[in-house]
Amino acid sequence: MDRLNQLRQHVLYNTLSKSLYTEVLPLLVRENNSLSTLSLLGALSRNVLPAYLFLLLTSVAFLVLRLTVPLDNKYAGYAACIAQSACLLTFGMLNSTVFAPDPAQNGTIYAVLLLVVPFLMIDAPWRMDLLLVATAATYCVLLRRFKYPNVVSLDTTNAVFVCLVSMFCNWIYAAKNMQSLANRLFIERERDSDAMTGLLTKKSARILTDRHLTTGESGVFAIIDLDNFKTVNDTYGHLYGDEVIKKVADCIKAHTRRTDVASRFGGDEFTVFFPGMDAAQAAEKSEQFFKTLRAGFTGEQVSVTCSIGIAVAAPFEDYDKLFEKADQALYRSKSSGKDTYTVYGA
Repeated sequence: MDRLNQLRQHVLYNTLSKSLYTEVLPLLVRENNSLSTLSLLGALSRNVLPAYLFLLLTSVAFLVLRLTVPLDNKYAGYAACIAQSACLLTFGMLNSTVFAPDPAQNGTIYAVLLLVVPFLMIDAPWRMDLLLVATAATYCVLLRRFKYPNVVSLDTTNAVFVCLVSMFCNWIYAAKNMQSLANRLFIERERDSDAMTGLLTKKSARILTDRHLTTGESGVFAIIDLDNFKTVNDTYGHLYGDEVIKKVADCIKAHTRRTDVASRFGGDEFTVFFPGMDAAQAAEKSEQFFKTLRAGFTGEQVSVTCSIGIAVAAPFEDYDKLFEKADQALYRSKSSGKDTYTVYGA
């Protein structure tokens, strides 16, 4: 039974657990982004035959998709990678059958791509094997329709043999790379995450926020500061204070999206950058956060409140200027009696 479970885990998740495999998917999408560039270079280096025109158009389409459309949904990004792998193999089939220059010659491009694609695209063995078998079966059908009988037998044998070799390579190579990505994910989390709360560190949050700002993306930056937290530490001790910090961090996580940049700035202060959000949405988010925070400390030894300073990011705004605006808004929240939020310039 243990052997069967190990085999199942390898086939479905490349030896990883299902939860870890899901977390690694965004890294896989980034790793698989080389498909567009490699396919485009291959298309431009050939004559413009119909098959190469198909490869050129699909490569450009996927390249534009990756550069212009933010794939917030990791599954959508991964689906794009799988779709491009299918297009690359389809190109090989078209080049070696329907649009083959000489029906009497053996097709080699599809066989080469059949062997190469698993090394370009990291995926779970069952899904990649299904793609390889489906395209190989389609290729064998197309051979009988568009190639001369004297080459069909050899091309079919080559396709089956290369497909089996490719599936075997995929089983070994994909699992090895998946483990490597899982290790990298662990290292990145240890490096970029605050040990107590699991939120980003001050440095890593600034880097990620800068990436959004330098592209001219709109968004809202918020600074969250707990009210009278020193009193909590002095009265109930630092261990209880740490538990308060963790609970506040959990509230922040509950109100942030995967694309938001949330960090523990230091001590009892937190920052969040909300890409694509405006001031009205940020104000509504703040109200919801206040309610969650109050409910989270109902029945506790102490009632915890916070003050929030909000600043809307101008296109290509400098991080330090954006932080300064949010900090001024936070100061006004503190001056207004605390337990409230202020939007800079409102």
